[in-house]
Amino acid sequence: MNTIPWTIYRKLPGGLATSIIMLASAIISLLAFPGTSGAVPTKLLFVGEDISVVTSASRHPESPQEAPAIVSIIDSKKIERYGLRTLGEALSMVPGFYISQKEWGKQPYFRGIPNSFLFLYDSVPMTSDNTKSIFPLDEEMSLDFTKRIEIIKGPASVLWGPDAYAGVINVVPLEGRDIDGIDIKLRGGMPNHAGHFTVSLGKNYGLWEGFVAVSATQNRKYDTGYNVLRCKDDAPCPRQYRRGNGDIDDSKYLETVFNLSWKQWLRLSGRWSEMKDRYVVGEMNSDKLWPAKKETPFRFIRLEAKKRFGLNMVHFNAYYSEMPYDEQLVDVSWHSKSHIYNGEIFFDRELWDSQGLLTLGSSYRYNEITGAVTSKSFLPDYLQPGNGIFAPIINQQNFNTHLLSFYGQLRRHWKALELWAGLRFDSHDQYEDTLSFNTGFGWKISRQWLMKLVLGSAYRTPYNRQLVQRNDLKPEEIENLSIDVSWTPMDNLHLGSTAFWNKIRRHINEDPHGGLSKPGSQDIYGIEINAAWKPWPWLNLWANSTFFNDYGDDEEYKTLDYIIIEPDGSMKPYYSEWSTPFDTGPREMFNLGVDFNVSERFNMAAKLKYASSTINYYDKGTIEYSSSPKWITDLTATYNGLFLPDLDAQIAIKNLFDQKYDVPGKFSDIETNPFSAYFSLSWHY
Repeated sequence: MNTIPWTIYRKLPGGLATSIIMLASAIISLLAFPGTSGAVPTKLLFVGEDISVVTSASRHPESPQEAPAIVSIIDSKKIERYGLRTLGEALSMVPGFYISQKEWGKQPYFRGIPNSFLFLYDSVPMTSDNTKSIFPLDEEMSLDFTKRIEIIKGPASVLWGPDAYAGVINVVPLEGRDIDGIDIKLRGGMPNHAGHFTVSLGKNYGLWEGFVAVSATQNRKYDTGYNVLRCKDDAPCPRQYRRGNGDIDDSKYLETVFNLSWKQWLRLSGRWSEMKDRYVVGEMNSDKLWPAKKETPFRFIRLEAKKRFGLNMVHFNAYYSEMPYDEQLVDVSWHSKSHIYNGEIFFDRELWDSQGLLTLGSSYRYNEITGAVTSKSFLPDYLQPGNGIFAPIINQQNFNTHLLSFYGQLRRHWKALELWAGLRFDSHDQYEDTLSFNTGFGWKISRQWLMKLVLGSAYRTPYNRQLVQRNDLKPEEIENLSIDVSWTPMDNLHLGSTAFWNKIRRHINEDPHGGLSKPGSQDIYGIEINAAWKPWPWLNLWANSTFFNDYGDDEEYKTLDYIIIEPDGSMKPYYSEWSTPFDTGPREMFNLGVDFNVSERFNMAAKLKYASSTINYYDKGTIEYSSSPKWITDLTATYNGLFLPDLDAQIAIKNLFDQKYDVPGKFSDIETNPFSAYFSLSWHY
């Protein structure tokens, strides 16, 4: 106990009792399930790939085992070997993650918390104060030119600011040296008539280095038919003019990325995208099906510079990003847009003969938002047969936000032990000032045993309807304690586990019918277990699992049903109130994977994913629906040097056994994607 600083002990969630429970959990996991995905020899991280560097944990390149965080990495080799097309497919292989399918795309859960990660692309946040419902988990972001995906588990607000709530996901694109030529990739798929191509060009000219890539995708959703043709059209339409039959068009996605650097100290990068995601939405216990469209492109340009002065390194980072948001249900549509201007400067100083590092920094972010949705009608209520008067209403407002931040982190390394502590102060003009922290230690117990303890806190930006015309809000808060141990008895075997506790306060969820829930509290505790074994050079086996439980408040909603005008002219409102359990997604999950080289050119990889059942609620909590457990098997086969030395072919099969099951959708449960197959050709020159 005396190895933990007093400041850590005082901040432990729940006080002394929680401290004892968490330390006991760590000892149990150490004895029963040794190992972790974070503090391990880099060549065995996650599924046995050669991983050498991570940058998101401390804003510096370092090995995952030395990083002041619990880290998982997915590199380009794994992306190719398992035929991963989207970020959602990649994250579903990582312990702790569950990626739920929706009509409009995917929704992420991590350790029982929905929508809890800060997504970065090339270290630029893919978020805004405008919305919390943008997750780049599908075809809107290609993995064809991704070098690696860095996953920081646990609050990371000290270095990345608000919304690094349960962690950070940073998608790192390729650079010129990674290709040094031209890559072309073509892919087709069925039964969704998918078509895709990517062209990537990279070159390293010594002092100069550059990379550019263009990607385009077109596909068709599996359910294309709808029967609701109108909803608004300036005034409500009689029922007979609303109904009919139609089919949605294909979804289309276009993406361009680039980066240019000089002498490893000056770097310019950017991304531009366009998209139209078309899908069909249904209602529980109804035959109505509505066409829908969503556009959430993300664009940015970023300038980064760094310069060393003796023991000091100065970093400057500035970016501009914009995120248009367009959504349409039948003929009801709304448009909003976010413009973000961000500037940051920080410096590092080496201490104690390079055994310590002090980081101090400051940043300023200005966010200009037009058309933020502050309230909107529940569309199914306006599609009832008897409604000939009322039309759906969307209320929108413009507003700006300012965020000024100061942060610092101190690290100290000894032969077998490293300690770190960080603090961040955020001053936002529309919610209360916040103070987040991160502290912990990494301990190399022996050549075979490693341990990490991480304790931290973070805050999440409030919803639009909370921000507008308010300046005294208390944002959602999380405190996390993770204890991470690993055992590597031999070079080809790794076992690991992570015990975690999340303490969530003032949590708010959003319901399509009820709007925002009342603030509530939740405690989530559980364990992740992982293993990797390479018995022969041509065979690699891996597995991971996640188990957790929660206790706390239900999600309580209140919505206005109607207003009665009394004889004296006064208005009397009538409300509906209901509550549902906190939405954690499945509480038990595991992955099992294998990849083996059949020959020098031929590789096969397979993975099995399981997720336990979930209970979903619709129509003001009056409809309860329990989904079935999910078993999904994917298979990928790759042949290198097909006809030409630099021509590779691959077939990737998703949902091999065509398993049918339902998952929660927007207004009703939906069936997930059926058996599908994708064939691709890759050529390098």
